[in-house]
Amino acid sequence: MKKKTNSVVDRRNVLITAGAAATVIGTGQVFAQIAQTPAPTTANPALGVEMRLAQYAAGVHYEALPNGVVQACKRFLLDALACTFAAIGAPPAVIAEQTLRKAGTGGAATIIGSRQSISTEGAILINGILLRQLDLNDVYFGKDPAHPSEIIPAAIACCEEAKRSGRDLIEALVVGYESEVRLNDAFAWAPRGFIASSAAAFVAPLVAGKAWRMPVEQVVNAMGISGPRQLTALAVNSGEISMMKAVGPGYTVMDAVFSTRLAAAGMTGVSRGIEWLAANTGPKQANVDIDLDPQAYRLTKVGVKRFPLQGELQAVAEAGVNLHAKLQAQLAAIQAITVEAYPGTLGRGVAEPEKFHPANRETADHSLPICLAIALLDGDVTVKQYNDGRWKAPEVLALAQKVKVVIGQSLIAQMPEGHGTNVEVKLGNGQAVAESVLVPEGDAGKPMSRQAMEHKFRTFAEPVLGEAGASKVVGYVDRLEELKDISLFTTALRGRG
Repeated sequence: MKKKTNSVVDRRNVLITAGAAATVIGTGQVFAQIAQTPAPTTANPALGVEMRLAQYAAGVHYEALPNGVVQACKRFLLDALACTFAAIGAPPAVIAEQTLRKAGTGGAATIIGSRQSISTEGAILINGILLRQLDLNDVYFGKDPAHPSEIIPAAIACCEEAKRSGRDLIEALVVGYESEVRLNDAFAWAPRGFIASSAAAFVAPLVAGKAWRMPVEQVVNAMGISGPRQLTALAVNSGEISMMKAVGPGYTVMDAVFSTRLAAAGMTGVSRGIEWLAANTGPKQANVDIDLDPQAYRLTKVGVKRFPLQGELQAVAEAGVNLHAKLQAQLAAIQAITVEAYPGTLGRGVAEPEKFHPANRETADHSLPICLAIALLDGDVTVKQYNDGRWKAPEVLALAQKVKVVIGQSLIAQMPEGHGTNVEVKLGNGQAVAESVLVPEGDAGKPMSRQAMEHKFRTFAEPVLGEAGASKVVGYVDRLEELKDISLFTTALRGRG
């Protein structure tokens, strides 16, 4: 870490080198000083939400976790790694790494798919960008659609820095997932003008604090440092979408982990920040009623994605794939397409004017008409199609203009809280062909099989790791609880370079 210059700390250099030397704010001194005092496990509603969350996190122990929760963690970890490997070489991640290295950084943290090491915070940012880049990572539908896997890069990097075990990593994952989905059930971000990943500003300190075995009071201060300053405007996912779609969550988590270092070194933060947001931003809430029952696990309600699209579009893409098989030679005769969707789906901007004529890939993978046109024409929606620019092919754009999206009252009547769709295609001869997908594959209500999950991982990991390397990672994930030091696992993630 660089020393003070003219009595002013260069925060930028502190941030990017914080995980490297572990001198003033790192494992070398701070972790040695942390008192290993047990935290209360009972949640008192009179306490602030941050304190209650920190107490909850302190009470998570591997030995008490049901087997189904442990296996769910492994599934989400394997899925997140698949999404990360799939995006290796993506421009936002390349830009971030080049910028970090120009600023001067070192360290031993793993960049997935790379032989080059970097600081803990640097790895969190780069891996976080890769994970989010393709919109292929998991989804949880609470008050807002959320992606709890966004905390996985922090869990891996913080455990790697502290030389933790596989069981420690599982605990950190449970803390991150459970805290994020429970907060998401209690507090809505989008109506207040923020994206749901803003929750990670409060959740990532819980993950880092768990990995670094910090006292509850320090974790609360970390949340108070990170949370109030890492709220991300919904503009990031509105209209024509930029690279910030992928960068925002990783940046939030990176900054939250640095905030946790500051708290570990003695810095204090805002108290009751979540309650302040609830009381002072609309729609105003008198209180945040968060359920922290330690026995009521919710991470099993998180779904994964079959297609590289936002969560609300999974059913639309699946319906299009099924219709492709039904229509076959009649595809050229399509005259009009009507899509019935939920109000929440339309509220996510999937059929805005920009989505019918996307100018970039980020906008295209958030476009209902584009993804449906690709599915109808090609019989699938894949990462390769988006990488190859299939979304801007003339026939795709032409078919997308025939799409009309309406609110599906029949959908709401069947499944009020669903995320499905009804799609009707009208042909030139007057024939109509329809397809309904109420629960898409990968949803928590229709989980992907183990075979499908592993296929997804191998599809993206083998080009980077090789077949043997991918098998090694799968093996480590399967027996994660047996690893005494996760460095074996993180080394395997680096691959062949």
